[in-house]
Amino acid sequence: MPLAELFADVKAFDAYKQSAPEKASYGVLTIGMVFGWSAPAGPQILEDGEGNFEVSDDQFSWTIAFMSVGGAIAAIPCGIMLKSEGRKNTILFFVLPLLLGWVLLTWAQAVAMMYIGRLLQGFAAGAFTMSIPIYIGEIADQRIRGTVGSFFQLMLNVGMLMSFSISVGVNVFQLNIISGFIVLLFGPIFMLMPETPSCLLKRGYKTKAIETIKWLRGPKCDAYTEIEQLQMEQDALLNQPKKSLKSSLVSPETLSALVAMIGLVTFLQMSGINAVLFYATDIFMNASDSLNHDVATIIVGVMQVFGTLLAAFTVDRIGRRWLLMISAAIMCASHVVLGVYFQLLENNPAQVENLEWLPVLALSVFVTMFSIGFGPVPWIMIGEVFAIDVKDLASSLAIFTSYALSFMMTKTFNPLRNGLGEAGTFWLFGGFCLLAVIFVFLFVPETKGKTFEQIQKRLASSKVYYRAEK
Repeated sequence: MPLAELFADVKAFDAYKQSAPEKASYGVLTIGMVFGWSAPAGPQILEDGEGNFEVSDDQFSWTIAFMSVGGAIAAIPCGIMLKSEGRKNTILFFVLPLLLGWVLLTWAQAVAMMYIGRLLQGFAAGAFTMSIPIYIGEIADQRIRGTVGSFFQLMLNVGMLMSFSISVGVNVFQLNIISGFIVLLFGPIFMLMPETPSCLLKRGYKTKAIETIKWLRGPKCDAYTEIEQLQMEQDALLNQPKKSLKSSLVSPETLSALVAMIGLVTFLQMSGINAVLFYATDIFMNASDSLNHDVATIIVGVMQVFGTLLAAFTVDRIGRRWLLMISAAIMCASHVVLGVYFQLLENNPAQVENLEWLPVLALSVFVTMFSIGFGPVPWIMIGEVFAIDVKDLASSLAIFTSYALSFMMTKTFNPLRNGLGEAGTFWLFGGFCLLAVIFVFLFVPETKGKTFEQIQKRLASSKVYYRAEK
């Protein structure tokens, strides 16, 4: 479907002539390449001996995991910076550690330099994961906030696919140089972007906020009406009885939103997505000696992008809850199939001689369904379920939880495979996906097409959400 047709029903196509959300999403592409680096780089460093020194399997697993450590560390200070420095300046600030991280990885002379490089990249990954969705949400037309919000996951997957694809024709050193060059391009591009209208208005720059709306939506838009609406919402918040941050966090609607969000990011990681992506090439190597591992990894990357494109067209049509439940159910089935394949491979390899395509299919379906549901939807909902006064802190907690669990899953994936076997590990992930279906059914509200007041009313209700769906 053409972009103009997609936006025609809400008369908002002119709002995106400048491609502002896409430009902001380029930053996510850069961290997508950080996420995608380890799958192709691992075999080249560990087996082909690329690099300036020898790296053991355990040292490389720590290299991978330090990215998640950095993401968790950056979550809380990033939330503070978003308030004090604004959305744009926060994003620009974290371009520097991302670039320095690539420099350290590229010219590492010791494993400690690799650790620090990935840690710095993790700082940027955690900050971008939090700040760019907020930035996009505040510059986007609210009528298509779900579609535009899916740009985050789309560009993340495009970045990973770029790493998978580029690595086929280059060595690790060249892959690092290319990845760092793309970061260099993003910085100047984003410097030309404006601060969000909401942030400008909070700081008293009403005229500048109106100019920004006109730049984003086009000169014929009703910028004054949109700014007045924003001003009314901010004034209403200021005129409310003063509450401490603690009292805001323990209100029924915020507690319900926190339960939903922490649960979603927990199941996002416990689905095994990062462990699977970080070790995708390694998984295919264990699955079959005759399989073209690089091509199989690229196919998985392509399916991720395809799944996110489907999400962009469906998230504002089908709804958040259904996408999440369908996503988790099919991810569960994919893990079961993978487990069965590896169990048959272990018992009698002759049984799967003609089934080398099965792990590629199962992992492709898994990442496609993840990219449709649990990939983009939790980050879209962060901007929809929290009040303005707690959004930054709540987002920090969600990001911290996600990256902390990513670290745990990354470091335990190989020990799990050694202890439970390939089959048992995938069945364990499948069990978490099944629990995710039940969790969404019971605790996650539908936010599609609902105003903030309607969402807060549902969150404050003591009823189980699916009983009050309409």
